Amino acid sequence: MKGVIAAGDSFTAEAGAAILRQGGNAFDAALAAMLAAPMSEPILTSMGGGGFMLAYHADEKPMLYDFFVDVPPKRTSHPEFYPIDVDFGTTVQAAIAVPGMIAGIDRIHRDLGSMPMTEIAAPARAYARDGLTLNPMQSDLVRLVAPIMESTDDVRALYAPNGTLINDSHPWHAPAYADFLENFAREGADLFYRGEVAEKIDRLSREHGGLLRSKDLEAYTVHRRDPILMEWRGKRIATNPPPSAGGILIAFALKMLAEGKHTTFNSPGYARDLIESMATTAAFRQQEIDPHLHREHLEAILEDAPRLAHYLLSRQTRLNRWGNTTHISVIDAQGNAASVTSTNGEGSGRIIPGTGIHLNNMLGEEDLNPHGFFAWPPGVRLPSMMAPTMVFDGDDPLLILGSAGSNRIRSAITEVIERFVTFNTPIQQAIDAPRIHYERGEVFFEPGFDAAILEETAQHYAVTTFEDSNLFFGGVNAVTGDDEGGADHRRGGAVVVV
Repeated sequence: MKGVIAAGDSFTAEAGAAILRQGGNAFDAALAAMLAAPMSEPILTSMGGGGFMLAYHADEKPMLYDFFVDVPPKRTSHPEFYPIDVDFGTTVQAAIAVPGMIAGIDRIHRDLGSMPMTEIAAPARAYARDGLTLNPMQSDLVRLVAPIMESTDDVRALYAPNGTLINDSHPWHAPAYADFLENFAREGADLFYRGEVAEKIDRLSREHGGLLRSKDLEAYTVHRRDPILMEWRGKRIATNPPPSAGGILIAFALKMLAEGKHTTFNSPGYARDLIESMATTAAFRQQEIDPHLHREHLEAILEDAPRLAHYLLSRQTRLNRWGNTTHISVIDAQGNAASVTSTNGEGSGRIIPGTGIHLNNMLGEEDLNPHGFFAWPPGVRLPSMMAPTMVFDGDDPLLILGSAGSNRIRSAITEVIERFVTFNTPIQQAIDAPRIHYERGEVFFEPGFDAAILEETAQHYAVTTFEDSNLFFGGVNAVTGDDEGGADHRRGGAVVVV
């Protein structure tokens, strides 16, 4: 066996699997999947967005690569910025932050890659040149955000070239993206941040009242960070550190659940524990995290016993009264592992000319801007809920996972870890199991929970029940140290074992 990859789509997973078959390592496979995903998951990610990779090189400590977006200076008092309504809420378009995907891929390849970039990019180039047909889930997502995909001439030319949005009835092609990948494989990240592409982004931004300039691209840096490391139930958790909020909130929620003695997750007692842990985590986020995300060593709060005791008491008092992202997980035969989450927001409707690359709208994502739009100072790394995560048993990777789903990311990852580790549930079953999410005094349930759980919850919170499992609850894709994989049907995920 050469490895296992779990990703948000079968084409994405197969791109990485092809690299594993050729002898590439987990990082080569993850990069190939990242480059392919804009073709197979065009709403969920793009080379015009950003993300994070938690990388574990066998026998070394895990390392977090932060290539999420930077906040550009606010160079105009009236940026192009307006609401777009979609079926699951309201988003905003054309609030483009400094992209980090290409810089991240280039840096990870230089640090950890074993194959030439020309070979790593080959599956994505083939998809872009020869075309692929979206699966029904991805086709539905395209329709969901149709107002964005039809908002400008350049985005229509890419995603609706014949007047009809790309869908699951016929292949779509992106020859300009194929050409870009060929040039990137030859020239590296300088093409995007200092060369011809940087000039095109600068010109596009100036023409449409945007904020980005070539000097913002030139100043972009990938950050290597030590992940949050936490002992939990005899295992070791590694996850995304600040300035992103997702990892520290997952770690906090798991600490809230650490003393539970439940034997099944589908019980009123465990549901109470889980919901109140989520509610306490929400309060912890508001009071301790959001105001201080760029403070150095913020993660040390997880070891502040008196403060944690306060939140545990708050949780007990509660008990007494009773998103568009995608994720790739890979492990190879040598035990190297990669967990990478990326996003393009909902997209800005702006395509970099001649590249087939859709730029992000991250400055318009409400969850990433809790203090209001355009409130972050220029040059800072925008915070995120994305939280690529690993669980170790001693020094060996036990579980590599992450999730799509904006605010639901932390709920989905916490629940899957709990079910896999605490309740010894096989990974695919742990992912398939119904989920709960708490948000602003409301508890959301997928079908499958006992009626007693719903009735008791409704005595204390507003309750929303879904008729079917739903992409609202995230998209967890995971691989295990035993070379098994699990993919989330909620978002059309796929596993390939090589």
